[in-house]
Amino acid sequence: MVTLLTDFKREFRDRVLDLLWRQWTTLGVSGHGRPWNGAMIDPEALLLFSCTLARHDARLFDAILDWLRVNGRLINVQRTKRMIDQEGCAGKAIFQAIASVTKTSELDMKWSRSAKAPLCPPLPTEPLFYLESGKPLSVSRGNDPAFESSGFLRDVYQPRGVALPFKPDIPQNLILRLRALLGVNARCEILAFMVLNDKGSPRAVARDCYYFPATVSKALAEMSGSGYLHSRVQGRHRYYQLAPDTSWRQLLLAEARPAWIVWGRLFSALEELWLHLSQEDLGNKSPLAQASGLRRILSESVADKLDRCGADVSLGDTASHTGESLIPFFTSRTSAILQKLQVDV
Repeated sequence: MVTLLTDFKREFRDRVLDLLWRQWTTLGVSGHGRPWNGAMIDPEALLLFSCTLARHDARLFDAILDWLRVNGRLINVQRTKRMIDQEGCAGKAIFQAIASVTKTSELDMKWSRSAKAPLCPPLPTEPLFYLESGKPLSVSRGNDPAFESSGFLRDVYQPRGVALPFKPDIPQNLILRLRALLGVNARCEILAFMVLNDKGSPRAVARDCYYFPATVSKALAEMSGSGYLHSRVQGRHRYYQLAPDTSWRQLLLAEARPAWIVWGRLFSALEELWLHLSQEDLGNKSPLAQASGLRRILSESVADKLDRCGADVSLGDTASHTGESLIPFFTSRTSAILQKLQVDV
């Protein structure tokens, strides 16, 4: 039997939703499965990816809205916008609607600006949620105005109280812990980068943390004046690292050392794959046509993002699999990647 991409869609969706549930559970959402015990969680990357994939799990989506009512002050909205610009996230219109809902529960101007910002042109209305079968979830209690104004139809959001304040003692919540301590600013990601990596240049930190290079360079130069960061010049580049006698790692992580993964890059790659698998006409295409379209998105961006996300989840040598033989190779490798993510990279 010829393998088709449409046969793989359900497995991909279920595994990715499980990953999202586990990370949100670790951040403070209650009631689904075991928590995430792997790499440090990036709350902005997780939120943006959820804007796309959680449309296929309305319970998760509304639990995220509940979480934002409790912890939304700790989300870096400006960093989220930069991540959207840099990775081209598909959920930017939904993020705008989420900002509109969140600003009504948190008196915070950052959410108000995002709710009003023209992140994307107006869209014709479409269903926000989809059932497991792929059919739209109908509206039964009246359209939510915040989502309708952004082009999406759903029942009026009603908080269910399924979220708690994040737990600072969980190593995977390091970013939120630093923001609670230092405020919502670039220095939190910079310090997390330095704690979890041996060293970093301003350019590398800016790229992985989604800040402008000038912002990171200025912050690193100022932070080095504390004595907790040391710098040295190697060739034409300056590198920074924590002073060897500092106890930041012990203070923030105790014996744990979660991995550093660029979740914005990884989730963006997975989002592109999901959108490709979700094309309405994909099932009408021949295996050869499916393989051709798949090869295009892999070569244009997906393979590169996976290679550079830091999770060691490369697709491998896709070029050696010609024609429709690419499809079984892709589904096998992607299944292995998703399985690796499920066992806490």
